[in-house]
Amino acid sequence: MSSVNQGLTSLVLKLVGGIVVIAFAAILISNMATTVAADEIVVKQNFLDGHLQVWNTPGVHLQNFGRVTRYKKSAQYWFSARVDEGRKEDDSIKVRFNDGGHGNVSGSLRYSLPSDERKMILLHSTYGSMAAIDHELVRQVVNKSVFMTGPLMSSRESYAERRNDLITYITDQVVNGVYRTEHKPVETTDPLTGQKKTVDFVQPKPNARFPNGIEREEESPIQRYGMDASNITINGIDYDPQVEEQIKQQQQAIMAVQQSMVNAKKAEQESITSEKQGEANASKAKWEQEVEKAKALTIAQKEKEVATLQAQKNKEVAALDLETAKLSAERTITEAKADSDAKKLALAADNALNRRIDAYVEVQKAWATAYGAQRQTPDIQLSGGGGGGASASLVDLLTAKAAKDLSVSTHP
Repeated sequence: MSSVNQGLTSLVLKLVGGIVVIAFAAILISNMATTVAADEIVVKQNFLDGHLQVWNTPGVHLQNFGRVTRYKKSAQYWFSARVDEGRKEDDSIKVRFNDGGHGNVSGSLRYSLPSDERKMILLHSTYGSMAAIDHELVRQVVNKSVFMTGPLMSSRESYAERRNDLITYITDQVVNGVYRTEHKPVETTDPLTGQKKTVDFVQPKPNARFPNGIEREEESPIQRYGMDASNITINGIDYDPQVEEQIKQQQQAIMAVQQSMVNAKKAEQESITSEKQGEANASKAKWEQEVEKAKALTIAQKEKEVATLQAQKNKEVAALDLETAKLSAERTITEAKADSDAKKLALAADNALNRRIDAYVEVQKAWATAYGAQRQTPDIQLSGGGGGGASASLVDLLTAKAAKDLSVSTHP
């Protein structure tokens, strides 16, 4: 029985010894090397001399039993009242504005740890862990920057027209340090009453020797440790119920004033439009009259030009007719003159013998006719000569006279 017990005891001792060896080997291996992820910065403290070393490149590094502390190269910090942003608790930052109103500001920012080894060692020596940096450094800087931004504007301004300024002021103070402010009386116009009033205006104190030309109360720890903050956003501001109601009333009043101004401007514009429309209508009527006048003048001018052309045409036709008549008259005269000249030449050539003969013949016919109409034997004869002696003598005399007048010889 004792031999069995001894065997079991020996087996247990061997098993325990094996487990211890395996555990020691695992501890030994795990403390000999460590792996650095791509999104990590690891600070190693040597086992013997405590010297600090920073690893910010991914891969396997020799640990040599040194102590390692892991940090995220970049992290998101939330200061939000929403349960789905950051922690389950309400981490919003309460702020007081220059009109006495309060609000809880929710938002976030992204911060990055320094890439410089010396500053990373300083940051590690001061805070010692990622959680401490997040809570004791970043949170305090953001709280202070948001709190110091509140007095730079009123609740209504942070709600509306200066929301972008709110983000700008917070970002600048987180990165470069909180402002040193000064009070300055400023004359402004009340948006509700339109009355001039003087208010105590808080503003950053200008100084060209400081970042962005604004004097600082202190250097920002973000800058001192070589960190970087960016992408600061404001997700919302939860105002006190009284402030919320006041803002709504102010907004409604301002909207009413603006609407009244719009209505006044609209009425003024409608009056101007009506006046301009009247002027346009008058101008249109005037120009319509001018158009009609121009048309009438054009028609009259056209008729005048047509009449002028017709008169010119008639004149030219009359001139042509006159010229034709002149030519016709000249031709008639020429023809008559030519005929007269021909006749004269003919008369000059034969002394108008044919005409004189014709005339002589006609005279003889006339005498013959007249003589034939008388009785050849007179009833009473006064002398005893041959019959018709006296009449025959008279006829001979008249014939001789006619022949003489016509220059015709009765004898061949």
